[in-house]
Amino acid sequence: HVLDTALGRPAEGVLVTLQKAALGSPGPGTAGVWETVAQQRTNTDGRVPGLMPPSLTLPQGRYRVVFGTDDYMSSCRALHPGVWPPETFYPTAAVVFNCTADQVHEHFHIPLTWNPYGYSTYRGS
Repeated sequence: HVLDTALGRPAEGVLVTLQKAALGSPGPGTAGVWETVAQQRTNTDGRVPGLMPPSLTLPQGRYRVVFGTDDYMSSCRALHPGVWPPETFYPTAAVVFNCTADQVHEHFHIPLTWNPYGYSTYRGS
C-alpha cells in the first residue's frame, strides 16, 4: 500500500517487487543476492491486492519489498510541471524484513507513506 503524502492520495502505478534473500546470501541488510518472488503495480487505491494470493504463505527467511518510486515521480512531474523537483531523490524505497517460523501463516501488510523528499513505513494489519 503506497500513500503519496505530498498529494494526499494513494499512489497509483508504483511498481512493487517482493524479493527473498537467496540462501547463503551475506549481510543482514540489503547486501547479497535477492530473488524476485512477485511483482505488481499499485492500483488506483495504491494497493497491490494480487501480489501474494491469500492461499500462499511466505517461507521463513529475509525479504525485501522494493517500491519503484522513480516512474511514479516522473508521472507526477508530467502532471504537475514546476511543482515536483526535476530529479528523483529516492528512486526506490526498499524495506527489508524477516519472516520467522512462527509468522509464516501471518498476513504481512507493509505500507509506504511517500513524498519527494522522505518516506516512512510500518507493519500494518
